[in-house]
Amino acid sequence: MRYVCLGYMDAPAWEALSLIEREAFLAECRAYDELLAEAGHVVAREALEREENGATLRIRHGGATIEPGCLAAAYQTPLRGILVIDATDMNHAIQLLSRHPAVRRGAVVEVRPAATAGRIDAGEKSLKKPKSVVETGRSPSTN
Repeated sequence: MRYVCLGYMDAPAWEALSLIEREAFLAECRAYDELLAEAGHVVAREALEREENGATLRIRHGGATIEPGCLAAAYQTPLRGILVIDATDMNHAIQLLSRHPAVRRGAVVEVRPAATAGRIDAGEKSLKKPKSVVETGRSPSTN
């Protein structure tokens, strides 16, 4: 199954790193992404530029309104990257991402099942919530 992983990292946490620490961190992230790719898990991946380099587009009253910056940046920790992976189930996807260097450095990763063609059930709760380690008493499977 395909999962979209959205990586968020607080700007002050990033800015607190020295240039050498940033380069080492990015190299570590790229190396882990390559391991996932070599194992056949990576479908797509992109790092994102800072939110002030983006734009927010809205259609209002029949016309386009374009605002500088990203909408989400005003409400939460900025989105820094997107990783689309193939995994056997939600627990497997979570297990793969829990080892990512960005998570170990304080980034937050949202893991969401991708809607497949013909199954756009955005408002429905068709997927069961995965059982946590606490609920099952064991680590997620490594399928």
